[in-house]
Amino acid sequence: MRRISVSLALLLACSLVLAACGSKSKNSSSSSNGSSSIPGAEIVPASAIGFVSISTDSSGAQWQQVKTLIAGIPSAQKALGKALSSSGVTLTDFEQALGKTTNLVELGTAAKTVDVILTNTTDAAKLKSLLAKSSSKKEPVTTEIGSWLAMSDSQAALDQFQSAAAKGKLADSSSFKQALPGIPSDALVRAYLTGSAITATAGNLGTGSTSKLLGSAAKKNQLEWGTLAVSAVPEGLSVSGVFKGKTSLANSSSTLIDELPSTTSLAVDLNGKDLGLDKAVLALRKNAKYGKEIPQIEALLGVKLEDLATLLGSEMSVYATNSGIGILIKAPNADQSKAMLDKVVKLLSAQVSGASKPVSIGGVAATQLTIGKMKIYYGVKSGNLFIVTDANALPGAGISSDPVYAAAAKALPIPAANSGVAFVDFANLAQLSKSSNSVVKSVGKLGGSSTAKISSSFDARGVSSLLGFIVANGDKIELKAMLSVK
Repeated sequence: MRRISVSLALLLACSLVLAACGSKSKNSSSSSNGSSSIPGAEIVPASAIGFVSISTDSSGAQWQQVKTLIAGIPSAQKALGKALSSSGVTLTDFEQALGKTTNLVELGTAAKTVDVILTNTTDAAKLKSLLAKSSSKKEPVTTEIGSWLAMSDSQAALDQFQSAAAKGKLADSSSFKQALPGIPSDALVRAYLTGSAITATAGNLGTGSTSKLLGSAAKKNQLEWGTLAVSAVPEGLSVSGVFKGKTSLANSSSTLIDELPSTTSLAVDLNGKDLGLDKAVLALRKNAKYGKEIPQIEALLGVKLEDLATLLGSEMSVYATNSGIGILIKAPNADQSKAMLDKVVKLLSAQVSGASKPVSIGGVAATQLTIGKMKIYYGVKSGNLFIVTDANALPGAGISSDPVYAAAAKALPIPAANSGVAFVDFANLAQLSKSSNSVVKSVGKLGGSSTAKISSSFDARGVSSLLGFIVANGDKIELKAMLSVK
């Protein structure tokens, strides 16, 4: 929906960004009661691959809290001001013209979507006037469907919407009905996505191997559908989601995050076996290109592929501090894994004109690998294998004493049995973007100019942290996250 996004959708997106920054308003929406239905689902085609419903009730607690956010989040003020100035309308104009609910519907396929916006406005004429005023190139096409005003960038899209709806409604879909209990009824945003849409989205996140890994994980679980809900609460922003697959999953326990330093800026704690890293390594034996070389490499290193698979199948935390980067692995035998890594590093050093030597870093015995200007340190601490770029990134069980993490963990307690944990401290992340560490700079370059642009313009004022976890529940994956404010 290219032209409508200039006005309505862009405004709504800005509002959601504001909500994502949290609020100190006493109003909240933390009900866990599931939705019995979502307004608009009764006219939306059952074939829709995406359905996002936003509460745009200007008198409602959630919308009022969104407005409250604007004054406390500088970046939000800037984003909203830019959106409004380019559209030529005010927030009040839209408040008066939108209905209590505004929905975004995606039709077609994940590769080629058709977007339609629905709102149950009581003043269709005023909303049409605002859309005409704010559209820079072509006025959006609209049609009234019962009490709803449907909008898109072409008549063909609206025709497709109505033609598809005649064959069945989303409200009557068995998958949609099955998903509804997991969606809070009073959330600011409620979303339903088909498995194909989720898989396509996962595959488009990140670049290169990252997108392939995410896409592969989504396909592996054969996702049927997923839901997401966003609610404003006193601590900030609460996010919940449920993803239904065809395979049953089991929880493990992500405990390494408790071992990270107090200066941690971001961390992802996952089990390598859940990601299939161990199987990916073992699959190299059957690889048409590299399989024949594996025995020679094993003989040269004195390391079996199965040993590496066991290591990568362990729990691991990939993290960054306010100045460096680290990896912490709960290896079955950390000393043995360290010896295996020594052999790999010795071979690698010879191939890239590098050098390695034993050193002490932060009072811990380690090996230093130097390649050009980059220095990486690895060793064993508290029974875990670590790889870090500087002493500041050494594990040390300090994160629990960090007030930012402590507050986040109090607002969103992490269950002992889980399938992964993620944490971001935005103030420390801003510091990391300014780090002079050569490894950090090299990693930043992998993201290209877009990463550099984001880092240089990063504004964390008003937000504190993001903490989230996933839990396996039979054939469902449940997501919980909290974006906290200062």
